[in-house]
Amino acid sequence: MIWTKRHHQALRPAMTVIVCGVGIVIIASLLNVLLFKSYAGVRVKKNQYYEITSLTTNMHASLASSQAPNQPVTPQAKKASRNVTYLIDHTGQPARSKRWAQAAQTQLTRRKAPNVALVKRNYQKILHQYFQGITSSAKTVTKLETHAVDRVNQAPKTK
Repeated sequence: MIWTKRHHQALRPAMTVIVCGVGIVIIASLLNVLLFKSYAGVRVKKNQYYEITSLTTNMHASLASSQAPNQPVTPQAKKASRNVTYLIDHTGQPARSKRWAQAAQTQLTRRKAPNVALVKRNYQKILHQYFQGITSSAKTVTKLETHAVDRVNQAPKTK
């Protein structure tokens, strides 16, 4: 474009098409980078990506101290379970998901010996419900759910 202004000569039609095409490709790739992230190899909107990672991180943290038998639930785990309930409530999830989150929170915050199997099952239901809201493909839901549940159920890292 700068070259044509100096020489007072219009671009050839083919060159104009190529320049416009390159511009469209650049804009599309910028939008892709700015609006989407990849989770478990699936493109999701950036805000959904951050919701997913925040949910799974808090779910993992809430289960971290209760993975070992006869261990009390730490204050950090209790706070993480409250964060899960808060996130479910404030991300517009269905009432069922909120009930599951509250039941898990009750187990982790009010019971001396929480039913970890119930908490894990509720977390899996919450994630399944969330991923069904993101995509309509059953295969994609399964892939996302499997990845997220694996991340939640990882054994706590020892120092």
